[in-house]
Parts: sequence; structure tokens; C-alpha cells
Amino acid sequence: MSVASIDLAQMAALVRALEDASHDVMSHASSLQSGLEGVMLGSEDLRRLDAVRGWIDGQLPGVRRRLALARHIEAQTPGIQGYVQLDESTLPTTTPAEARELADRAAKLIDEYGDGEDIPPELLDLLAKNGSDPYFAYQLATQVSPEDVADLVIDASSTRRVIAQNSMGMHLDDVEKFDEAYEALLDGLGTTFGTATQGTGDQSLPPGYATQWSSAITDENPHTLGQASALGLVVSRGTFSADFLTTLANDVYLYEREVDTRDMWYDRSHSMGEPYGALDPVQGDDEGAPDGYTDYYDPLAGILAAVGRTPEAAHNLFGSGELITIEAGGKSASVNGFLDYVLSRRRWPVDDGAGSNAAIAAAITPFEGGDTISADIAADAREVFDIKAAEIEERRKDSNPFSDIGHLVFDGLGLIPVVGEPADAINAIWYAAEGNAVDAALSSASLIPFLGWGATGGKWTRRALSAEDIASFAARGIDIEKLRSAGATLDVVAHLDGVSLPILRFDNLADFNRAANAPHPNAVYEFNGMRWTTDEFKRTNGVSGTLNLGDGGRDAALTAQIGKEGLPHDIGFHLIADSLGGPTNRLNVLPGNGKPYDGLVNLNQGEWARMENKIRQALRNETPGKVDIEIKPKYRENGPDATRPDTFDVKLTIDGEVFRYRWENSAQPPRR
Repeated sequence: MSVASIDLAQMAALVRALEDASHDVMSHASSLQSGLEGVMLGSEDLRRLDAVRGWIDGQLPGVRRRLALARHIEAQTPGIQGYVQLDESTLPTTTPAEARELADRAAKLIDEYGDGEDIPPELLDLLAKNGSDPYFAYQLATQVSPEDVADLVIDASSTRRVIAQNSMGMHLDDVEKFDEAYEALLDGLGTTFGTATQGTGDQSLPPGYATQWSSAITDENPHTLGQASALGLVVSRGTFSADFLTTLANDVYLYEREVDTRDMWYDRSHSMGEPYGALDPVQGDDEGAPDGYTDYYDPLAGILAAVGRTPEAAHNLFGSGELITIEAGGKSASVNGFLDYVLSRRRWPVDDGAGSNAAIAAAITPFEGGDTISADIAADAREVFDIKAAEIEERRKDSNPFSDIGHLVFDGLGLIPVVGEPADAINAIWYAAEGNAVDAALSSASLIPFLGWGATGGKWTRRALSAEDIASFAARGIDIEKLRSAGATLDVVAHLDGVSLPILRFDNLADFNRAANAPHPNAVYEFNGMRWTTDEFKRTNGVSGTLNLGDGGRDAALTAQIGKEGLPHDIGFHLIADSLGGPTNRLNVLPGNGKPYDGLVNLNQGEWARMENKIRQALRNETPGKVDIEIKPKYRENGPDATRPDTFDVKLTIDGEVFRYRWENSAQPPRR
């Protein structure tokens, strides 16, 4: 198994560069040919450029497929990941032409499916195996219209309702079997159409593709009752491009504001009180399983669920666009109109606000490499919170909140951060979505981390920016004063407290060395029982694990090169010795004090060597000892070029006995 570590941003840039190069080579060649022939000169030599374009076009499928698969893997991982690890053997092996043929077959199966039938296993297999292939996805998206997608989901939903109604007792197995296929269908459609929207170059969908979907959702006289519900459910299952989601969400939002009809989406998926729209089965241990289901009639809820997986779309929606003024209780503020609508003016009866909550959390939750606009959006959310609190508090003076406003929703109240407001005002915010929009205010499902609060271990905790944070931000060019003026107390760019670092595991030395020589920031690398961690500047800031005797493999050229990147007379310094299985790569070898000079004292041949001898002696005993080690390189300077540690803190444990060391990585004195 060959493992690749993919930097999503860099891979996307590589795809764009190859696409541009493919276009530019032939464009320039054509211009040159016209110019040469215009002055009666031969252009035969330009044919050599055909080979260049051929090479580029030969590389594009593999690069595109790696990017698409990496994005699919990232979407399955909680939090925002800048890079992922993938198994190269899982990449599609079909040619682009073969992938298009498979998509045509899937389109035919979709067209042939009808109400009352089992979902074709062949269709599920095609979607599962090819959904993240950009060539398959592009072809299917251009062959199957949004209306066709909706027909498929509505027919499957209708079949599910009939099976549930006719199943009792032991026949519930039929429901569970169908649900398994139905879930696979929704996931496959979401993955495939989401992948298609992320295509670039000649794999870009036609202009206006997102508008086709929003038009199908807002169609007031669709061919299929519940069309909007089906499309919203499919979108909720995929990872779509930011541009697609921004257009889709804005179009539906503006349409809702224009029509402004209560229960509009419910009415468009029901007839005579009976549901005909898409359904979302209740599964597992949830109440109502196995034959229960939710009528998923709210398309905007599904769209926002997808926005929750695409922070760029969340930033577009909540960080730009129409500004409105809200006021109450003597307070006023100018905030994003879409944010105010989602937070305080709309009910979410289908998913209890889970989709809107995910979208807002994506917009305001800082992540590594993220835009500091998240702080501005959080400030807007804070304004909405404050003014709605003031509005409801003002109403409470003249009414009984329990009888006139509605009942309080206590679910999750223990997680609400108290930041100076009276407890009564905070509690007054969380009402059931009954009555007018003011009473609904912020529903219990809208619990979001406001600025200054981060999720750690399931509870909200607060911390101020440390001096180390500020230095880190300054080194990255972040406007510190902007953060302070926004009241930021949360790490806006570097890795978040309480969020696990991504772990990249390797069982092959060559794969590990290749990845370790181009390390990611804020990541964990595991190989052969050892673990290396990196900081935000991609530097090794920790090595730990259980040691064993072994050959880690040497690379004299790389070792020497790393040594030259430090101070004069440095060497490439192995944190874990080669004789203890330590590999030679940029995670395990750092610039350090140690070049041998006629008996001059150095760390590599002095104290460090004595520690290594103690370890080897313990491991070579007749009964080998258990040896654990933890090394923490410390850096006084920050920045991507500050790769030389200033000190090493070491904790060594041999058969339970602990030894602690702190060594300076001093400059080696010059030879006299």
C-alpha cells in the first residue's frame, strides 16, 4: 500500500497550474505559428509543443482524482483539515473515457427507476466506487438534471413509505434493508454532484449550473410534488463548492423573503395533509427506529447543512451581502441580513436548526489558515444575540413569559456561556419556535460558540491570546490590532484548543520519509511505534514512543544539507538515533551542535551520546528493558525559517525509572 499525504490548497493550486499550462501552451503555439507564417517562416518545430501538452494532459487525471478523493476524505473528518492522508490504491484506475461511460450507465439506471421498485444495486455500486471521480461526476451532472435527481429521490421515498406501512414485526427487516440502500443512494448522489461542482478547467460545469438547482427548488409548479425537499436532502449529504452553495443559499433565501409565506415548503411536499416529499429515515438507536422517518421538506435546512462543511461558503453568506439595522431596548446594530434571518427570523422545524447551527459554526469557528473574517461574523452574531435578548427582556416587563411568549427550551442551557448578561435575559432567548419570530428568537438548536469561546471537551472555555499566539500571528502577517479591536480571545489562525491534531500513520519507511520531508503544520506522524508532532511552522516540537534497537536507514546527503541550514559548524542532528530505528528525514533530523572537532566538546558526541548508550545498554540486556522517550525541541524564534531548536527537553523512562534532561543546543565554537 502506497500512502500519500495531500495538502489540499497546494494540490488545488497544482491542478489549476496544469490546466492553465495546457491551455497556454497551445494558445501561445497558435499565436507563434500565425506570426511565423505571416512572415513566411516555417513553424514545424512548434509541433514539439504537442508533446508538452500531451504530458500535461496525461498528468491531469491523476492529479485531479487525488484532489477530489482528498476532499472527499476531508469531508468525513470532524473539523477543518488542511491536508489528508490517502491510500493510492483507492484511486480510480479507469480512463476518463471509461469513467464517462460508467456515468452514462448510471444516468440510464436513474432514468429507468420507478416508484415501488428496489433501488438498483448496480446504481449504488457505481455511485459508491466513482462518486469522488471528477470525470464520472462531471458526466453524470451534465446528463442528469436536478429534476431527474428529485424524481429519483421522491420515488425511493414513496417506496420507503409503502414498505414501512406494510411491515410489521419480523418484516421490519425489509425496512432496514431498504434504508441501507436508500442511505447509500443519498450519500452517493451527494458525493457525486458535490464533486462535480468542484471541477475546474474543462471539467467545470456550465455557467448557471447552480441556478438550475435553485430554479428547480423554487419552482412553484414542479412536475414532482416535493421536488425542493428532495434536492435539499441530496445537497445535505455532499460537499459542494463554495460558489455553488453561495448561489444556492442566496437564491433560496431571497425567494423566501420575496414570497414570505408561512409553511410554504411544507405545503409544497404535502397534499391533503399527506406527505409526498423526500424522507430521511430514523436509524440506529434514535427514537422511532427502525421504521420511522422525518419528512425532509425544508430545502434551506439541507443547503445550510452542506454550508457547514464549506467554511468559504459560510464566510460568503454571513460575511458579505446586505447589511440591515436591528434595534431593541435602546440598542441598535448593523448586521448581515442573512445571518439575522437564519438566527432570529426563521423557524427550523425539520432539523431543529442543526443545519443552520453547522453553517454559523463554520462561519465563526477559527481554523488553521482560515480567514479572520470569522471574528467579524462572530461579532455580528453577538450583536443579534444582544439585541434579541434586549427585545425579549423588554417584552417580559409587560407579560407573563410562560403564558404569552411560550415555554422555555432548556436543552443545552448548561452550555450557554454567561458573559455578563443577567441569567434571566439569557434564558429568555431560548424559546420554542412557536408564535412570531421574536418569540422564537434563538432556538435551542442555535447554540453556537460566540467570539471568545472555544469547544474543549464538550464545554465552552475561554482563554486570552498568549504572547506566543501574538508572536505566531505577527509572523504570519496577521493584523493583531484588528483581532484585539474585535475582542478576540480565541486563536483565530493557529490550531484550536481542544481539537485533535490530524494523525498520519505509516507502515512503510519510504512513504514516511517522503511525507516527513515535506511536513504539514499542526500534525502528528506515526511510524514504527514512534510519534512526531509539528507546530504551526511545520517544525518538529515533539517526539515520543517506545524505543527498540534497529536500523532507521541513513541518508548522508540529506543529513549534511540539514546541518548546513543551521549555524556554522552544525550537523544534521538525529533526535532518535539510527541505531534505535530513527529514520533520516526532516522530522527526525534537525540542525544541531555536534560537528567533531579534535576533542572539542559537543552535544552530539557528549551528553546526548551518553544518553543513547544508556538506552542501548538497557535494550541489549539479556532481558531487554522497556524504554520510553519524550523529546521536546524548543525554539526561541518563530517563523518558517527558524528550524534550529535552542533547547531539548528530554524525559527518558527505563523500566519505570525516570531520567530528565535539558540540553542547550549551543553554537559550536570554531576550530582554532
